[in-house]
Amino acid sequence: MSYTIYYHICLRSEERSAMNISQIAEAEKKRLLKEKKRLEKLLCEAPEGKLVYSTSRSKGRSYYKWFVSLVRAGKKVQVYIPSSNRKFAAALARKYFYQKKLDDVLCELRALDSYLGKHRGAADLERLVSTPALGSLLTEEELELVPDLPEELVKWAKADYEHNPKHPERLTVKTPDGNFVRSKSEAAIYTLLLGYKFPFRYECRLDVGGYVFYPDFTIRHPVTGEVIYWEHVGMLDDSVKAAKFIFKLRIYIRNGIYPDHNLILTFESGGHPLDFSIVQDKFKEFFSCGGVML
Repeated sequence: MSYTIYYHICLRSEERSAMNISQIAEAEKKRLLKEKKRLEKLLCEAPEGKLVYSTSRSKGRSYYKWFVSLVRAGKKVQVYIPSSNRKFAAALARKYFYQKKLDDVLCELRALDSYLGKHRGAADLERLVSTPALGSLLTEEELELVPDLPEELVKWAKADYEHNPKHPERLTVKTPDGNFVRSKSEAAIYTLLLGYKFPFRYECRLDVGGYVFYPDFTIRHPVTGEVIYWEHVGMLDDSVKAAKFIFKLRIYIRNGIYPDHNLILTFESGGHPLDFSIVQDKFKEFFSCGGVML
């Protein structure tokens, strides 16, 4: 998923706790469809043409000239927009903004459809336990798919911890519980952990090998209490960021933090955004037992 799925949802806490991930995804899809309809209406009402501009500087100040790009008789033409018609330029700017928002919404909807198409989840489980020939053979403990957390893990999850102090202005994506993360992809992982009620911390300080890092997610296994880290590596096509990640990974490995053991890794680049089905698969790989999600 390019994105993350549920960062706009603002449900009351008691409603949210009663919903599983697929129900949250369905609710978000419904909201996005309404937003798609609204944006399409705004675009239909917008003026014809596309806003383009040129910039010049004089005496330390920047000056702009706005143009509207149109197609006339099969050819592209640009018409100057005088400063007296600034409202028209602003309307074209809003049109561009609405189109970009619509592109993002469509991307979100495709990702949601991909997830919902692959997710069987609660519906299959409910059918199983409601079938007398099967459900009657299971104990109450076995039917409790998400066990209550040990008190120690509850306290750990609620305790204060040292957050990443770097670039707080980049914490711009809201999560369902009202916190903020740095990307839509991180919001997807955050929401998954939240939906399954896993104890976790976001960007918690980790001192390892003489260095200080802030892993994206520090997770405690709800049964064993084992510490598992989850690093999402975005912008992998950025050579500087890729080099920093490789350095961090070397430090992790030297100090007993190994990929596919106690370190989950997900990746994306500008041309290959994160697919939420990958997040789901990683989650199941690390936190399932005998095929049943803990």
